[in-house]
Amino acid sequence: MTYKSKNYLNHTYFMIMQINLKKILSSKMFNILLSALTLLICLFLWEIYLRYQYKKEHDILLSQNKNRDLCSTYASDPRLIYTYIPNKCGNNSQGYRDYEQSYEKMDGNFRIVLIGDSVANGDGVELGETFGQLLKKKLNESSDYKNIEVIVLARSGYSTSQELIILENEALKYNPDLIIWSYVLNDPAHPVFHNANGAAGQYFFKPRFHVLHFIAKRLFAKRERWIRKIKNCDKEYHKRLHCVYWDQVELNIAKIGQVSKSNNIPVLFLIHPIFEEGKDFNTYTLTALHKKLTDIASKSGLITLDLLDAFKPYNPDEVKQHSSTWYDPWHPNAKGHMIIADYVYNKTIEKRLIKKSNNALQ
Repeated sequence: MTYKSKNYLNHTYFMIMQINLKKILSSKMFNILLSALTLLICLFLWEIYLRYQYKKEHDILLSQNKNRDLCSTYASDPRLIYTYIPNKCGNNSQGYRDYEQSYEKMDGNFRIVLIGDSVANGDGVELGETFGQLLKKKLNESSDYKNIEVIVLARSGYSTSQELIILENEALKYNPDLIIWSYVLNDPAHPVFHNANGAAGQYFFKPRFHVLHFIAKRLFAKRERWIRKIKNCDKEYHKRLHCVYWDQVELNIAKIGQVSKSNNIPVLFLIHPIFEEGKDFNTYTLTALHKKLTDIASKSGLITLDLLDAFKPYNPDEVKQHSSTWYDPWHPNAKGHMIIADYVYNKTIEKRLIKKSNNALQ
């Protein structure tokens, strides 16, 4: 065979190999594209189904509380999820259940900002019966200041993660002299996945992609079960929350401390007890948790007040709200709010948190 013939055969061989390779690559590429297209179609159909389910569940939640949209709405900051509608349902122009407040502080005034959830908001009692308003009244009756303001920045169902946003973005605008942080033992709950806010989080949260939200929810639940098992967390709801999410609780309290330190504003950290069903405060089972919270708050530079001490002389039935449809372990009645206000007032005076003003009316 001549050199020319060999060269021709080699060239032909390589041509055939290239054609076969192109066919193989084309075939693989086609399969990849087909698989990708199939996956996208499945995800698209899944997204449509989940959006349908979301709409269905949303309508059910609305039927269960037809007044939900009258007083609350979607928050402009997606991290807050929902907010109160300004100037409706007893809310002021800033969207809080409080009297009208100004960012500008008058000379000679002492300003307190109260941050919290439905307990600080005073759900179930009249505005004038809330511990924030009662505290303001008591302080003004005995203070040397011209006026002591208590500005309430609380919303029902808010978790610590949402309250931190209020602290950083709103509370400081009022130039407070003291911040009172109202901590309830369900505060570590996730505002959407745990549903500790009467379904407000579920109702107002709008996933951008429902498939991703579905996956995130499943992973969240799986992770929680895993941590519960690893840490051998207690079955009681509030103990379990703090057991599973203690790292986050520590981090959030540390953030409060950082804001307090960087702005030179003292923070009074109020720990509310729950009203345990069938128990009194002498047999209270969450004392150790209160101690743990007190220690970490003190370590973060906060001034801690454990309201368990205030409630111990009372029967829980005297100071809690009662419902015919469910047992409410969190919300004090008017008497309970009065007890809180008296205790905070006495401790505020005792700890000299409100200093005399040179501009005060004597």
